[in-house]
Amino acid sequence: MSRPTHYTEQPSRLSASSATTHLRVHGGGFVTREMLEQALDELRQEVGRARTSSHGGAVLVDLREVAGYETACLLPVRQFLGDAAGLGLRRIAVVAESSVLRTASRLAAHSLTVELRTFEHERTASKWLHGPGVVMPRPHGPSSSTSPAAP
Repeated sequence: MSRPTHYTEQPSRLSASSATTHLRVHGGGFVTREMLEQALDELRQEVGRARTSSHGGAVLVDLREVAGYETACLLPVRQFLGDAAGLGLRRIAVVAESSVLRTASRLAAHSLTVELRTFEHERTASKWLHGPGVVMPRPHGPSSSTSPAAP
């Protein structure tokens, strides 16, 4: 059995890419604000390129290998989530083992005009991203219909 590694021994990375049916953000190790801002810029570029593809406004954020993050990461995440509907995003699935990340995602979901849910498994997250009942946010106000975060 391999020895568990401390988060400082894990390679730190965060990147965005376009998968076949959705956009994807994948991270690991300890995430800094600089890494996050670069990945969000990549994601915005992928969204721009993918508007003509089949991503359908879906983003899968895989944070299972993330061991921690700087407190300074919260503001860029909040700004991106606030801009998500304007970028054409409809659903964001966060896959995380950390109860802290899952709880933070659930709290953020209540104030968004896109659907955001957390999952422990990527397969379940992918099914939800492309499943029935996608709620399209209304472009003119905060009273848009959204689904509550998954328990």
